[in-house]
Amino acid sequence: MKLKKLCYAASVVLAACLTQNASAAPPIPVGQTNYFWTAAGDGTTWSQGANWRSQWYDVNTNQYNATGIAPVNNGTTWQIFIGTGYPTTTPTPIVIGTSDNVILNDSLFGPEWGETLTVHGTVTAGFANFPIGDNFTGPSTINLDGNAKLIGHDTLTLGDTWWFPGGPNVNVNLRDNSIASANYFWLGGHLNLYGGMLSVTNFLGAGAAGTPVFAGGIDSDATRLINLSGGKVVLPATFTATVNNLISRGILFAYGKKYQTTDITISESDPNYPGRTVVTTTPLGGALQSVDLGARTSMMLGTFQAAPLLGNYPNVTNVVLSYMDPNTVPTPTYQSTAPDVVSVTAAGLLTALKPGTATINATSGVFSASAAITVTPYTNTLVHRYSFNDTSDSVGGPSWNAMLSDTGATLGGGHVALDGASYGYVTLPAGIVSSMDAVTIESWVNFSSPTGYAALFYFGDQDTATIPNGMNYIAFQPFTGISNNPTAAALFGKGDPGYTGEQDAILPLVSGGVTNVLGNVQVVCVFHPYAGYVALYTNGVLAAINNNVSNPLGATLGNDPLNYLGASLYANDPGLTASIDEFRIYNGALTAGQILADYALGPNQLVGTNKIVSLSAKVSGDPAVVLSWPTNAALVAVMGTPSLGSGAAWSAVTGYSLAIVGTNYQMTIPAAAVTGQRYFRLQQY
Repeated sequence: MKLKKLCYAASVVLAACLTQNASAAPPIPVGQTNYFWTAAGDGTTWSQGANWRSQWYDVNTNQYNATGIAPVNNGTTWQIFIGTGYPTTTPTPIVIGTSDNVILNDSLFGPEWGETLTVHGTVTAGFANFPIGDNFTGPSTINLDGNAKLIGHDTLTLGDTWWFPGGPNVNVNLRDNSIASANYFWLGGHLNLYGGMLSVTNFLGAGAAGTPVFAGGIDSDATRLINLSGGKVVLPATFTATVNNLISRGILFAYGKKYQTTDITISESDPNYPGRTVVTTTPLGGALQSVDLGARTSMMLGTFQAAPLLGNYPNVTNVVLSYMDPNTVPTPTYQSTAPDVVSVTAAGLLTALKPGTATINATSGVFSASAAITVTPYTNTLVHRYSFNDTSDSVGGPSWNAMLSDTGATLGGGHVALDGASYGYVTLPAGIVSSMDAVTIESWVNFSSPTGYAALFYFGDQDTATIPNGMNYIAFQPFTGISNNPTAAALFGKGDPGYTGEQDAILPLVSGGVTNVLGNVQVVCVFHPYAGYVALYTNGVLAAINNNVSNPLGATLGNDPLNYLGASLYANDPGLTASIDEFRIYNGALTAGQILADYALGPNQLVGTNKIVSLSAKVSGDPAVVLSWPTNAALVAVMGTPSLGSGAAWSAVTGYSLAIVGTNYQMTIPAAAVTGQRYFRLQQY
């Protein structure tokens, strides 16, 4: 890719870039002209001079001159800027007509700030096209329709932070016979191929999982996608492995069906594109025949799920209609018959608000489907417990007993010691977390000598590489060993290798320039994708959370054939040096209140089962409100509200330590935190 020093910015700060003194080199080459979209004319027509401000550098007067003419295509156009600053109203779509042949020697910057550029003609740029989006004015959009062409670029960048302020909130839509081509392709935003063709010589934009296209950028696997709902992508030679990697990360997919190769064809021997890799989709085979609502009919309270409207065509079934061309397939609309039980967004996201039943209706044009959703109270169950007086599972039973490695793992004093140097570890039976939609892993561990990338647990699988990689797993690493920014992390990896699709909760271990490694600690990892998160707790307190989790847990882990304590699924990772006192697995997500109660009780006592308990309150001399209730209670979540009756608004009381005093839990709340009257109760989820 060309290397060049670029002097450009959003139009709101453009003056700073153009201010020069007499001896400075002009940013516009002599004989060239820059053009800035002003929308001062009809706000739509590309060829209307009133919509533009043009500017060139006059070497004779050493000044910048400006006038209002549209870009000319005689080889003197240098850069085009399509951005009018943050618009106060919705911008009018800008149209490059079929008779427009836009030729510029350098770059097209924009559209930006939520603007839309629709191309019917041809745009040829000498260097690059930089469409820019932000998270405030909505996505910026480029539509290529008919026989439109966006060609000749050295670089095509869909969303970046190179050009201030920028971002990955960009949509580029190809339809009909349109073509977008470039030497270098950087992917930060969304590319929808409803038809047409993307042809790139060097595909650089996907980066590593979670890695920005540009250093310091805000683009990641969560912002980038290539939706193949028609059309084709022509990539460099021998690119099949990279394409499969993009599929496994949920970046490249067909008809909205992520993480699968169904209906995707990859060819490295297409006679029409010798020496290239061509990716296409199965043709639909005709018109839409029927629809279904893709929703689970049972939800736990407080969880959510996507409910896509799925279309069936002659050749392809279960097409996600929201990923089809909205110009030909009406965008689905949704309605809940009981929005207080299950709410639904315009995008079909369901949230379970209270126990009961609601019917969700979805419609696209003349087609509709519905599903009755039942919301049940929240539950979680302890299914496996290892206290390491021996290797038995005191809850799951003998068939789930653990097994120690031959060396480096020893029992004694109610714990298992792993020496790290001999790669001592514990093996748990295959399938120990299979078929779970949510899982909590709780342990009390002394990480006596942290080693970079050693793991407390890894549940999942390995690939068949010479040096195996982990795939489709959940895990916890107490210390990454990165010298300048070590972390602890609950890992949720999808694909092969799993790190390419990880959705993790990461805890930085550096504070005030000091690295604070985990020592003797309660560690709780909660994997709850249907509620959208992976969370990490240490000593009863939420330490890190990722609220953008979408990988389905049960489908990702499969039968989890390899399950280790103290060993990694990545063969090159070191063994763990630690002492594990207690290790528990719950089917379901523990609540913050339950985790705090477990920490207060310690590793040798479980939360009680008594649901008939009384909560007492008193004012201490600090002043503070002290709440207490028996430790045999199953009700451990403290809820508060400023009023009772129809105006009650119960919410969890968090952020306060929980102590064990005699046979009671005790929570102390400073009086300053209790403004006005306040009512408390206990609750079990």
